[in-house]
Amino acid sequence: MPAFTQFRLLTLHSALFGLSSAMAGGFVGAYLLKLGLGMPLALTAYAALLLVRFGMRFLALAVVRRIGLAKAMKLGAGVASLQFLPLLLAEDPRWLAAWILTVSIAESLYWPVYHASTAATVAEGEGLGQQVGERMTVGALVAVVGPLLGGLLLSSFGEAFDFAIAACICLLSVWPLGRMAPIMAGEVPRARETMRGFDQRAMATFMVDGWIASGLALAWPMVLFSSVGGSYGAFGLANAAAGLVGAAVSFVCGRAIDGGRRQHYLVAVCVMLAFGFALRIASAWSPVAAAIANLTGAIAAGFYGPVVMSTIYERAKQSGAAYRFHFALEGGWDFGAVTGCLAAAILAWATMEPALALLPASMGVIAIYLCVRVRNQNKERAPEAAAVPADMPQGPLAAAA
Repeated sequence: MPAFTQFRLLTLHSALFGLSSAMAGGFVGAYLLKLGLGMPLALTAYAALLLVRFGMRFLALAVVRRIGLAKAMKLGAGVASLQFLPLLLAEDPRWLAAWILTVSIAESLYWPVYHASTAATVAEGEGLGQQVGERMTVGALVAVVGPLLGGLLLSSFGEAFDFAIAACICLLSVWPLGRMAPIMAGEVPRARETMRGFDQRAMATFMVDGWIASGLALAWPMVLFSSVGGSYGAFGLANAAAGLVGAAVSFVCGRAIDGGRRQHYLVAVCVMLAFGFALRIASAWSPVAAAIANLTGAIAAGFYGPVVMSTIYERAKQSGAAYRFHFALEGGWDFGAVTGCLAAAILAWATMEPALALLPASMGVIAIYLCVRVRNQNKERAPEAAAVPADMPQGPLAAAA
């Protein structure tokens, strides 16, 4: 199957899976607040989920070795569709624990394979930025429809109806995966092999990304939901407007990356991230100000995704073993996000000001710049990416898509 077709099928799957997540997953933090957990406890629940997910990775690795990459991604998406029943009953700690376990199993299977598949099907060199930008644009468009639809269903019909629709769409996302040719993302390593020779620079990037995400993707939605009066409809509308802005920005940034301007955009991204954090922290007192902060934050996010992930996918292709590469990186992301969530939870509890929970994540802006910047602009293979042990099985990667 042509690599271009592989990329398109994976993009279709990503759109459906992302729609399910935007309709329901994007409202999980708000839903936990509705249940009365409070922001410190909700962030602690997220930290517990990520910690369990980290521990589940090696069990997931054994499953992937047995059934293969494609089936593992299908299984992960299928298990993800089961999360909504225990989530509906999450006011009971036992069902909350069941939700945490279900999501941990699904994501430990799904995300390393998904990123490895993306790295194996995107272009090398020229065209990479455009393809990553297109993928980000599709994701951003989904981020417009998903929150609007989710907010409408939640406010009109309640959580059970919205979660049921999201579960069906999540199951539907498995269909494009069944149409794909075998994923050439390198052989699946044994557990001990995953701990040796990983890309240290890419690992640091993902750890910092997880730390930043604990503030922007987990703490901020809860702050925004509280700022708009706990209304699902207003919350969905604010996120849909942000998604619309992010869609256009992602596409423009992807084109610029192909023009060799990624490092110039990196500086702008970091400045915008810092400004976005400050604006979010200062605007939580007003629904209008919080919505504006959310909108301007989408501009930074639209640049951030293509700049960071195009770097990661290039290094994954250079590694010669994309699944092994991303398996290690996902563990680093979990570590960064767990520590970030706990820091945010402690600060929210100690200060009684939810917006201040964003402060720890804001400290990652300088770190992400140091991780992604490139002193030498040539295209030689990165030393870290080449550091694969001699006994490490390496497989071919698919041509670009």
